[in-house]
Amino acid sequence: MFAAIVSQQNPRVKNAARLRESRVRRREGLFLIDGVREAARAWERGFEFVEVFWNAGKNVAADERVDVDAALSAVRARAGKGERDADAVEKRFEDLRTLLKTVDAAGVPTIPLSTGAFEKIGFGERDEAVVAVVRAKTTTLDALDSILSAKSEKSGEAPLVAVIEGVEKPGNVGAILRSADGAGLDALIVAAPDFDLFNPNAIRSSLGAIFSVPTVVAPASDVLAWLRRRKIQRATALCDDSIPYPQLDYRRPTAIVLGSEADGLTEIWATETPEDAADGLLKKARLPMLGIADSLNVSNAAAVFFYEARRVRSLDADAEN
Repeated sequence: MFAAIVSQQNPRVKNAARLRESRVRRREGLFLIDGVREAARAWERGFEFVEVFWNAGKNVAADERVDVDAALSAVRARAGKGERDADAVEKRFEDLRTLLKTVDAAGVPTIPLSTGAFEKIGFGERDEAVVAVVRAKTTTLDALDSILSAKSEKSGEAPLVAVIEGVEKPGNVGAILRSADGAGLDALIVAAPDFDLFNPNAIRSSLGAIFSVPTVVAPASDVLAWLRRRKIQRATALCDDSIPYPQLDYRRPTAIVLGSEADGLTEIWATETPEDAADGLLKKARLPMLGIADSLNVSNAAAVFFYEARRVRSLDADAEN
């Protein structure tokens, strides 16, 4: 049981708040997770928690030894007064209690904060009552080789991954991860070496899928070389000489390659080597745009491609059964 912190100027609180800045996250190798659901999913996936801050309410006193059950019961009672769904309130606080007790039992500091101190590190207007400081870990292209091999051996399916280039908004990346998780993709590769994967908006919009989908950040040239080496078909969202997206053979080892809504993909993805042509590795696909708009948001386009690939593979699985 840790002593409560009530001051926003407390060094521990200030250090955590600094992790809202990308440069600090990169330097420290740490990031923040807001919310019980997202934190629980990171914990389940083996991310290393450094410390966890939780909102013990407005009336907690400095250095008070706070009982989790008592504090959460009081906060829950106040939260439930203005909410219609009492069951949702109950579940939220039960999940928080479980998370705090689980990480505490594992030796991770669980630190109660007053509401005022918690506002220093909380993200935006969300009232999720918990913020975890977590050590960053990422996957490399080399490590992805063994991950894909193991998944293919278990599922009997060829690898299915997504590659995104030039997608700068973390919220879009998070939404793409959410769709990738839902459609059962094996990995997401961000072809942008400077992308800040653990931006709070990416974590929030992914609903925690960022912790379940193996994700690689690497230069586009390295990604393309890796795909060629593994002879993975590149289903690229390029309009010139393209075919409608349902005509692709998604049963093959496939990478769905998408660019930003504004700029699309760079020329590197349109380059076809003799080896590419011989193996049929470069495919250009398009989504129909039948109205006045000429493109979809990249996260929406990704969802269409991902679920079409899943539909095709499901048909094969049903036929085998």
